Amino acid sequence: MKHFRKASLPIPAPVVKIKPPTEAGSAWPAILIGLFVAFGGVLFGYDTGTISGILAMDYWRDTFSTGYRDSKGHLDVSPAQSSAVVSILSAGTFFGALASPLLGDHIGRRWALIASCWVFNLGVAFQTAATALPLFLAGRFFAGFGVGLVSALGTLFLGVQCPILGISQPTHSSSSLPV
Repeated sequence: MKHFRKASLPIPAPVVKIKPPTEAGSAWPAILIGLFVAFGGVLFGYDTGTISGILAMDYWRDTFSTGYRDSKGHLDVSPAQSSAVVSILSAGTFFGALASPLLGDHIGRRWALIASCWVFNLGVAFQTAATALPLFLAGRFFAGFGVGLVSALGTLFLGVQCPILGISQPTHSSSSLPV
């Protein structure tokens, strides 16, 4: 048995990457940016969820009525107008998501996110100032446009920030794009 000896194959040790304290990259910025990106979905969900309660408010129905009366004889908006109020946010979201690459490439992703928040705020201001249905619908559209911009630009911004935060990505990603 002494003639046979075990072949000594090198067994690689598990690779444990320990980041030097001087190297950039921390978990907290990644978590905060991830929460910021998720806020675009929160905006959409909150706005979509609250409109049903707003449409049921007597004050809103009296203020925005165009003369239509419901089955109980109260002033209200017509079913077509009610569906327009609900769905125009989604239409604005669709067009905002389509416009996001153009805006992000033109002024940069960070400034585009800031601009999209202002677009959302403009929509909210229109809805707040509205005393008639056309301005309220315009506000819903602009709020949706801002939500669409935030939703699309936020995830792109997070993907671009991953290498900066020390999170590894495949080499074929868009990590070399300017922010």
